[in-house]
Amino acid sequence: MLDFLLAALPITVILVGMAGFDLPSKILAPICWIIAFATSLIFFAAPTFDVSKLFSTSIAGVLDGVRIVWLIFTAFVTLQIMIRSGSMDQIKRGLAGVTLDKRLVVVLLALPFGTFIEGASGAGTPAALAAPFLVALGMNPVVAAGACLIGNSAPVSWGGAGVTTVMGAGQYVDFVEASIMTGRMACFEYVVLPFLMLVFVFGLKSLKGIWKELVVLGVLMGIVNFAISNLLLPVTELTSLLGGFVDTILYCVYLKMRKEDLTSIPQEYRLSSDAGGSKQSLKELCVALSPYVLLCTGLVVVRLSVPLPLLIGFGGGYTVWVGCVILVCAFIAAAYLRQLSSIVSAMWDSFLKVIPALLAMSFLLAMVNCMKMSGQISTLAKTLSAAAGVVYPIAAVLIGQVGGFITGTNLGSNLMFNPLHIEAAKNLGLNAMVLVAAQNTGGAIGNMICPNNVIAVCACVGILGREGEVLRKTLMPSVLLLFFLGALAMAYTYWVFPL
Repeated sequence: MLDFLLAALPITVILVGMAGFDLPSKILAPICWIIAFATSLIFFAAPTFDVSKLFSTSIAGVLDGVRIVWLIFTAFVTLQIMIRSGSMDQIKRGLAGVTLDKRLVVVLLALPFGTFIEGASGAGTPAALAAPFLVALGMNPVVAAGACLIGNSAPVSWGGAGVTTVMGAGQYVDFVEASIMTGRMACFEYVVLPFLMLVFVFGLKSLKGIWKELVVLGVLMGIVNFAISNLLLPVTELTSLLGGFVDTILYCVYLKMRKEDLTSIPQEYRLSSDAGGSKQSLKELCVALSPYVLLCTGLVVVRLSVPLPLLIGFGGGYTVWVGCVILVCAFIAAAYLRQLSSIVSAMWDSFLKVIPALLAMSFLLAMVNCMKMSGQISTLAKTLSAAAGVVYPIAAVLIGQVGGFITGTNLGSNLMFNPLHIEAAKNLGLNAMVLVAAQNTGGAIGNMICPNNVIAVCACVGILGREGEVLRKTLMPSVLLLFFLGALAMAYTYWVFPL
């Protein structure tokens, strides 16, 4: 038991520090690395173990963190260019113009469009982008914040350009197989998300009159998500990026083609006819979307034309080439959007934004490397697998959820806990790929209740101090999805995909 408590100490400090004392991860991660380093050296040292090996593995973790944050940095640069050029405002106005029903505007922006932005930018940007726009349309800021946090859950299983799956799972298992299994779980999650979102932000009565539209959206996103993750295997890691883009277009077409009867929309859910702002042409909307179209095209072309081993080895990690492609696309977009003069300031602003992420991710990975090398991860896995027994698949979802809550990122949760699940799978004789997918989807639903994300979206919509109200909107959906995904993981482990 003492070994288990010592092995759990770094993770416990993160949990208590963030949840109990609201300390930021950029401060806690270095502290927890020091704790992991010390416990590795003092309590878990093998005869051949020495300080130099711990420092070497720590430095390797820091470098992996730098590579990951490089991707986040380039995504922020693209986002800054689009915001400064007005492209993002044009996109949001165009999306709002497809319906005058507040409920459908919420699910459109928070789910398919949010999935696309998560796939393109990651790092919680969908909530930061969509929530202020919903408030500008006259919606309650608590409703806007809660809806966007709930929507930004399932797509986080892949994250920006697939890095959550590729880096979070690919270091331990075949990331293609991990993406496939994650898609088999997330496709069902997408079916229920529109209903959960509306019920918990507007109330049960909000489903009246639009349940068909919600079914169409859920089934559409589930099918597209499954098709890309399980059939388009050469680009399976781009499931959120490509899926969100396709879903947004198809659902907009569906909403436009149906005949919307304004008299059937309850007054409390009705937008004014000019809520979407000034009218814009299809050409203007296409130009506004073009940076992301360029980004999608660039990532897919490079991914399919260059052998995967070269991409993984480029710059020492998969995220390096992705970031390079994104940055090139950002420069091209800046040129034709007439924003080249502001590219330097956009890069500087983006750099300042990623400094906290750089500190947190680098030291978090250094901590995980120390825990793996010293056997602390193995100690945790053996103890937890023995305690959970046959219900370990549910525990894997819960552990992922707690990890997302603690670290503020599903990638951090995956990097921290996937070694534990793989070790537990060996001990219990279970399919490790299902447990990795359970961890991945669990970490994604932890994203909607993470204090960092809740505080960030509240700041974006001007309701700092009301984080508790927003958390109450998102807590129950996260808990319900825990049981939903846990049941799915149990079925997959023992009946559908047994070892």
